[in-house]
Formats: sequence, structure tokens, C-alpha cells
Amino acid sequence: MRAVQGWMCAIDFDYELGEAMGGNTIYPSEENLRKNHPFVDKCGVAEVITMSKADFNELVIKAGIDPQTIRSSNIGPVIWTKEQIVLEK
Repeated sequence: MRAVQGWMCAIDFDYELGEAMGGNTIYPSEENLRKNHPFVDKCGVAEVITMSKADFNELVIKAGIDPQTIRSSNIGPVIWTKEQIVLEK
């Protein structure tokens, strides 16, 4: 299982992740985010951990988590729908 640290604009993370047309960018370092996102000082910075859908599925199974309980987190409906399809396979 591989989890990778990344960096995003905090507004993208809080309000647009999984919903924005064309997706959102996750940068490999905070320095790279600041270099490529001119308004990051106004938006804020979010540190994120990413993993593949297969690894996410494996993690949920190993943790004994009922996938139905994930919906009560801050994951948006679009993300939830996509992950639920993966979990059902």
C-alpha cells in the first residue's frame, strides 16, 4: 500500500475537490504549490495524502470499516459515488 503526501490550495480542498470541472491539482511539495498557484497566500494550504483506489479499497477492508459509514465524513457526494463503485467491485 502506498500513500503519497501532496499539497493543494485550501479552497480547492474544502469546496471543490471532486466537484470541479477538469479536476483539481495536487502538487508534490508546498514549494511547488506556491510557485504555481499565485493566490495561495489568500487561499491557504492543505496537506493531503493520496492513494490509489485499489489501495483505498484495501485499507477500508483491512480496517474493517463499513463503506456506508464513509459517507458521514466530509467526502462530497461525487467522490462518494465514485468510491462506492470501486468498493462494490
